[in-house]
Amino acid sequence: MKRVHTPSRLVTILFALLTATFSAALLGYLVYRERELLLRHTWAIDWLPLLPATLLFGAALLVATLIWASIMRALGSSLPPWLHIHYYCLTHLAKRLPGTVWYIVGRGYLYRQEGESARLVTVASGVELAVSVVSGALVSLICLAGSTLTWARGELWALLGLLLLSLALMHPAILRRILARLSMADVSWRYAQVAGWIVRYALIWLAGGVILFCFANTVYSVAWAHLPYVVGVWSLIGVLSVTVFLLPSNLGFTEVGLSLLLGQVMPGPFAVIVSLVARILLIGFDLIWAGLIMLAVRSQIRPQSSNQSAPNGPDFGPKRGD
Repeated sequence: MKRVHTPSRLVTILFALLTATFSAALLGYLVYRERELLLRHTWAIDWLPLLPATLLFGAALLVATLIWASIMRALGSSLPPWLHIHYYCLTHLAKRLPGTVWYIVGRGYLYRQEGESARLVTVASGVELAVSVVSGALVSLICLAGSTLTWARGELWALLGLLLLSLALMHPAILRRILARLSMADVSWRYAQVAGWIVRYALIWLAGGVILFCFANTVYSVAWAHLPYVVGVWSLIGVLSVTVFLLPSNLGFTEVGLSLLLGQVMPGPFAVIVSLVARILLIGFDLIWAGLIMLAVRSQIRPQSSNQSAPNGPDFGPKRGD
């Protein structure tokens, strides 16, 4: 008799609906609680901060694609770097879908068409996620510790512990043991190489925080002195979102977290508006910049090069066995 999977699917749907409903209710309450402030406020949208935000997003996305290409080459992929960049952009938008893991599924499908194993793509995605967490915790710790606002020491100690644990797990010796269990024992790692990824990803977190600061200043004037705090909040919420990485839905997690923490530098309703606008604008930026980058590298892509590297392509790091 064929097994029916309807109950588990129903639980997934109900969990997603419950998460979204709770998030929407909380965000609505934050706005309703200070509705009079919104009604009294003289609205004047400042569009100028969107220009540096747009340019920073494009630069950050380009850096992310280069890190991905470097990780894939370090794990032994022989595909040309331009193809890694193209596939990264194709699947990047899927990161914002409920469940998050869809982008890994998309990557696996695309790379299988080129002869790469799903295991390699999954391991590379795991390394990328680990690098993101380490760099995000580092940026958050530095920015929140240096912020002019009072921050609970417990959170800072928790971030420091997470950072130290992550750095230990990212040590080449630990990574080699993990890869050996995955039948990838011949992969060579250097700590300088891993550290390079962490530093470059830290730049992405910094850019994301500055972009959020720009978004905030389109609707409410936030003092420059609060920029480190905003960057720290952005990185903190990004790192914490990893804790809900495998849940059926994380809808609203980022918005609620940003709204609550940004309430330290602006009224609650404005913090809610900024968090919601940020999600919408970031999706738009994703579409625009991912499309532009794919167009820029399209002429370099050679579909028949699934088993050979590009002869004149730039070097993004040592390959396996170098």
